[in-house]
Amino acid sequence: MTQQHNPDIGDCLSEGWTLYKRDAALLSGATLLMAVICGVVSLIPLLGSLIYPPLLAGLYSMIIRLDRGETVTITNLFDGFQRLLPLIIASFLISLFVAIGLILFVIPGLYLLTIYGFTTLFIVDQNQDFWPAMESSRKIIHGHFWHYSLLALLLGIICVIASLPLGLGLLIAAPVCLAAQYHYYRAVTSTATTY
Repeated sequence: MTQQHNPDIGDCLSEGWTLYKRDAALLSGATLLMAVICGVVSLIPLLGSLIYPPLLAGLYSMIIRLDRGETVTITNLFDGFQRLLPLIIASFLISLFVAIGLILFVIPGLYLLTIYGFTTLFIVDQNQDFWPAMESSRKIIHGHFWHYSLLALLLGIICVIASLPLGLGLLIAAPVCLAAQYHYYRAVTSTATTY
């Protein structure tokens, strides 16, 4: 893939905030509902790992729908269950690869964790299967690796800070950060010739 120019990180954060404000109550409510569901199912061994990927995909789906001006309701949080199998397989494989990479001197694990950052978006937005989505994410992010890593680090710091007051700040920070990541994804995929 030809190297493309990097989206402005400030614009990504600004667009993430703007997108969040289109329906702040809905996105924060969906984030709270997702947290409650994940908290409850985490009490059952292995169930959490089956529930989290489709719920995250559903939150992305809500953000994508808002960006496109489509009707969005709280039920869209469950859209990811329509793509349950590829989401779970991708989540398992990424976790496995990252774990192996972390064992092998840490750096490979961090690299893999970063380059698979768009996998869920490719599954939800472009209806790709798990392996093509992982490969698309790898190829796109590899071409923007250091720049995207800076955005990912910044979003991580925002979420850590937001989690300090009993995690309540995450009700805003989490959807804003996902929307900022989506803006970056949209910018780099719209100019890429191949994945």
